[in-house]
Amino acid sequence: MDIKDMELRDYCCLNRPRFRVDPEADAEWFFGNKQVSDELLARIRSDFDIRGVPKCGVIGRFGDGKTHTLYHIKHLFEKKPENYPAKCFFLGIAPYDERIPDLGGWKYIHGKMLDSMGEAFLRLIVQEFNRSSEDKTADLSNEMKNLFKFGDENLKRSLANVLSGYFLRETRSTLPAWQWLRGSKLEKGAQAQDLAATKALENAEDMVNVVLNLGNLVRKTQGKAIVFLMDEAQDLNNVDKRLIEIHHAFLQLASDYNQDVGFIIAYFGQGQQFIPKAIIQPADDILSRLGVTRQNVDEAFINLIRLINTKGDMRAFMSNLLQNIKDEGKAKDLISNVTLAGKVTWQSLPFTEDALDRAVEILFQNEQTRNARMIINTLAQVAAVAYHRGKEANQYLIADRALLDSAMPRV
Repeated sequence: MDIKDMELRDYCCLNRPRFRVDPEADAEWFFGNKQVSDELLARIRSDFDIRGVPKCGVIGRFGDGKTHTLYHIKHLFEKKPENYPAKCFFLGIAPYDERIPDLGGWKYIHGKMLDSMGEAFLRLIVQEFNRSSEDKTADLSNEMKNLFKFGDENLKRSLANVLSGYFLRETRSTLPAWQWLRGSKLEKGAQAQDLAATKALENAEDMVNVVLNLGNLVRKTQGKAIVFLMDEAQDLNNVDKRLIEIHHAFLQLASDYNQDVGFIIAYFGQGQQFIPKAIIQPADDILSRLGVTRQNVDEAFINLIRLINTKGDMRAFMSNLLQNIKDEGKAKDLISNVTLAGKVTWQSLPFTEDALDRAVEILFQNEQTRNARMIINTLAQVAAVAYHRGKEANQYLIADRALLDSAMPRV
């Protein structure tokens, strides 16, 4: 076996092209302190029982796994719908910037929410509603309007007309419908008349009511709620002139009257002082609807910093990571072919156990390296050092303690 001809993927027997974890593709994984995941899932289940839908969040530093956690939640909802009866939609709030047109205000966030649902999903729920109608002679738009709970009569009628007119059949462009749904102004003409919308979405309250009514429709057709997984919510600290508008929009979502549209936000920080100001200013009314105060806010916003809370957590994270990115068959064959038996296991390849223990000693010293991203990056870089040295010598070099100590300064 010529080591010099190997790729890093083969050297480490990876089941993927790179020594990396993808938050979406690897959403099934959730490594670290199990107590944190238990607390998060307990909050979500409690929200289903009390509020009808999750209304909570996660907080952590860069690299703690906030994005991965949101995708893990999405994975659980899809895998266990009997425990988590909701359809998840992922979106990133960043980059929020009121200085740039179309990147600020609730209209910007509303647009991202609609985009995350997409045309295909809206078409699906409209068609399902049409098929579920007991009276096949009834007017679909009127039945839909009677289902909606939020907004004035003009809003309900307009939304029903837009959905039934543009999403029931695939015979016309939905562009005018999307423009109306997003709150864009339509030019006067045939398309505007075809919408049969007697009201434009001119403010945040109407936009939220549209989403809440879509939640009513999903509940009716699928027996589920919808939940928006909002990443990078620390950008809500950039809200300035639109603070009242965005706070009130989240207040509508947090309201007890809304039991069909939830949210789980993820934001950077640690502690109550990092809660996005659009959530807690000008008042704590949103927190109260989530059943918490500033003093016990961590019950609604779970702190992910505790995922790697001890050296044992970090060591377990490394073991789980290495095993799950490994091709077991290839790893066992490699160990046999290059006579590594007794030096490394297929799970830890190319690292020795004492090298991993040493990595924990070094990384755990600094809070900035005590997170998932830094652990993964460090192991990847040390593995790359072993790989390049092995290629140069044309022999398999394991990442033992001595190699790790020599490679870590570069890391």
